[in-house]
Amino acid sequence: MSTPKSAEEIRKLALSLEELVNKFQSRVQLIREDLKSLISDIESLRNYINERRRMSNDYTREISDLINDLQTFRSEIGQIENEISSIQSNIDLINTQVSQNQSDLLADKNKFGILDSEKTNHTTTLRSLEVELASLENIHDELKPKFETRMKAITQEYERLEAEKSLLANRFQAIRILCSKEYIQSPEVGLIKFLAKKPSPHSKLTEIRSALGMDPTTLNSVLKLLEARKVLEFNESEDGVTLLVKIDLFDKEV
Repeated sequence: MSTPKSAEEIRKLALSLEELVNKFQSRVQLIREDLKSLISDIESLRNYINERRRMSNDYTREISDLINDLQTFRSEIGQIENEISSIQSNIDLINTQVSQNQSDLLADKNKFGILDSEKTNHTTTLRSLEVELASLENIHDELKPKFETRMKAITQEYERLEAEKSLLANRFQAIRILCSKEYIQSPEVGLIKFLAKKPSPHSKLTEIRSALGMDPTTLNSVLKLLEARKVLEFNESEDGVTLLVKIDLFDKEV
């Protein structure tokens, strides 16, 4: 058995225990304050994290919006690039047209210069012609009475020739009747009748002399007379005669 402790030892133990309790309470108080501080820090951190999470969500939404805007901008940029390409093509076409128009304008200017020169020449010519016209009008006024007198004489001559033509036509008709009825008999008439009745326009002198019995001198004389009047062609060297016109003096129907 252990020996019972004395009161002094117990008191010392109590004091030690009380000191330990005080130290423990002080330590607990420090731990409690540390916990309160830690809890406060945790709350602050939680609030900070929540704030950062909220900001992250906002940033995520903004980034999503920015991505959508970027896609929209890219689409718009693509359209703008297409429009720029189309505009550039139009500009190239317009430049080509402008170049062509400038060439045409230069050609037109050259043509205008030529036309202006021609206009000047025509104006000079016109003035010259106006002077000439005035001179011709004076000559016309001077010659008009002579012309009218001459025209009157020509009209009278024409009327005389018309009357003579009518008379000759009547005479021709009378001769035609006489020839068709064989009232006129002569070597010349016989020759003309032979040529008129012959189917072919071509004849030989020997053939004519044989048919009509004309002497060569008379036959040649009559043929040359008819040749001079363009009735036939007479080639004495080739012994040939060609009738050039139709002779209807001997037709039965009159």
